Amino acid sequence: MSRDFRLLMEHLRDRSAEVELDVPAPQGSGGEATGARLERARQAAIRRGDRVARVYKVVDGRRSQVTDGSGQRPNLMTSVTENECRTLIAAGAKWVGPPEYIPPPKLYIESIRVRDFGCIKEVMFPLTPLHALIGPNDSGKSTLLEAFGVFTTRRADPASEVTVSLGKRAQTYLRGAWIEHSSSVEPKDVLSQNLSPSAPLSGLIAPVRVLRLDPDAMRQPTNLIAQGSPLEYNTRGQGLAAVYDALLSRRIDIFLEISKRFTTLFPTTRSIQLTNPSQTTKALGVELLDGRSVGADQLSEGMLYWLAFAALPYLQPAPLILIEEPENGLHPSRIGDVMRVLRDISKTSQIIVATHHPLVINELQSDEVTILTRTPERGTIATPLASTKNFEQRSKVYALGELWLNYADGEFERDLVADSTIPESVTG
Repeated sequence: MSRDFRLLMEHLRDRSAEVELDVPAPQGSGGEATGARLERARQAAIRRGDRVARVYKVVDGRRSQVTDGSGQRPNLMTSVTENECRTLIAAGAKWVGPPEYIPPPKLYIESIRVRDFGCIKEVMFPLTPLHALIGPNDSGKSTLLEAFGVFTTRRADPASEVTVSLGKRAQTYLRGAWIEHSSSVEPKDVLSQNLSPSAPLSGLIAPVRVLRLDPDAMRQPTNLIAQGSPLEYNTRGQGLAAVYDALLSRRIDIFLEISKRFTTLFPTTRSIQLTNPSQTTKALGVELLDGRSVGADQLSEGMLYWLAFAALPYLQPAPLILIEEPENGLHPSRIGDVMRVLRDISKTSQIIVATHHPLVINELQSDEVTILTRTPERGTIATPLASTKNFEQRSKVYALGELWLNYADGEFERDLVADSTIPESVTG
């Protein structure tokens, strides 16, 4: 959370300023090529969720008159994230940008606290609609994804405690029981009530979709999906061919749209193909520009991963989607395309990813990234990227992914996380 954002919230609370929100404005340039490059960068920033806040001081109920010769200009103009923009609108800020970019109001899990779950002793951190967990191997990323999934799987040690919060409301899974309670109340204090979750809050958590995509599973022939049944593939991606077969018969416009994008990204291909290994199964394939067909067993991992993510918006909706390493098998130039798909999905389903790739982080904002580290003494430690050492200065030099890459050591991330997060016995 930026210092300017806190200042904007204070102005709105005190009614000492008016705040207008917009998308980044076009930048002037001296040449056509430079102008086109700047416009592409602007559009990428808009898709990523970058927004602009303009602040006009209010004196005696009227905007203060600050002019630059061409009219009134803001007293302050600063960048905010889409999530900060949503919060500012709720606090009274006015959206003045193109209506198609206004952040829609959305309910999502705002924070999670996990106690005594696997390698995690106790950890708590804020969340956003699209959120990434990064950090060294064996720091607890996969364990945290399992903790999110407990609201569907109900598999946890009896001593484990997982609490998710939305504003003043919280829900805890503890000793096999659902407990709904105030965020300010310890779940153990109300455990004896053994309350069932109410629909609005439980609808933000379950069912949880977990994706650990496996190319071999995605290559497998799969049974057809019955007419009227929801589109689904499993955790590993098995059933992907049946999803595309159903899209072809139910929503050919979507199938053709995905196929067009696919052939653009993979220019040696002419179309997506579906073959019939048997009367009741389908398998994926592609037709190449030279007319040859390539079967599922020869499809590249990058193609399979991309097809799985492209189909994700059309599966049975899930309020929470957990994804292990969405960058797997993808060429670096395809990662941005997949992250744009995930950002679009995050408008209706909250998405938590665990990743090791800086290009994934480049597509996110500082409040959408949490760094996990682990020490023997404290277990897993969560540090929001925006709270890392010298973040404001470093973020002016590096894109987020490069910041992480340049200041991480792959073990304790000593020169990245705040000094206080690493015990003296480890840093010494």
